[in-house]
Amino acid sequence: MKRFLICIISLFITTSVCWAQDTKFEKNTKYQKQVMETGFRILNSNQIEKRMTFYFVPKNEIKASIQKKDKQIKIYKGIIPFIESEDEIAAIISQEIAYGLNAHKGLWKRIVMLSRPKTYEINADKIGVDLMVNAGYNPIGMITILNKLVSEPCWFEMYYSKNAGEKRLLKIYDYIYSNYPEYLVDNEYKKNVYYQNFLLTTKQERKEIREKHNIKNISNKTQENN
Repeated sequence: MKRFLICIISLFITTSVCWAQDTKFEKNTKYQKQVMETGFRILNSNQIEKRMTFYFVPKNEIKASIQKKDKQIKIYKGIIPFIESEDEIAAIISQEIAYGLNAHKGLWKRIVMLSRPKTYEINADKIGVDLMVNAGYNPIGMITILNKLVSEPCWFEMYYSKNAGEKRLLKIYDYIYSNYPEYLVDNEYKKNVYYQNFLLTTKQERKEIREKHNIKNISNKTQENN
């Protein structure tokens, strides 16, 4: 009887472990396919003739990265809980593709990128917005995912290699307002809690952006009339 119970327990443990491994494999496979399909959709839709590859890395690190020398874009497992829509994963991948496009320009360009990380971070955000729109994604997804991920340093921002979160989000909003304003009118993210939080915390700054663009548009119309 004792041996029988031991056999039953061993069988149960073995079955549970195998089932857990199978489930983990299925999830990893699902994420890998999603990352690849999104990445290649963005490349194809934007007629990008530079080859890049896309990988899901099953490590609990909250990050995405690109290996600049071999153009491998990696999305890590730790970032998955933050992603709630196809637009958001497209935003992450589009930013890394933007870095990859610059990296494709050669060694000297990669050195310049390393020496000016904040400049090229904003550059990647803007190019990423273009890539998203051309691939049929809503660029507001870039605002919502970054509102969940990017930090907000309180002191000595100049010493950080990354831009402060609010500054980065406002640069993206400004770029969308200037180039794709239709996405800001009754958009599908209107009731999204993370987009609502962005709207709540940037009221004055967004007002200034709108006024700047309105003045610019009026000026352009005046020049056209003349």
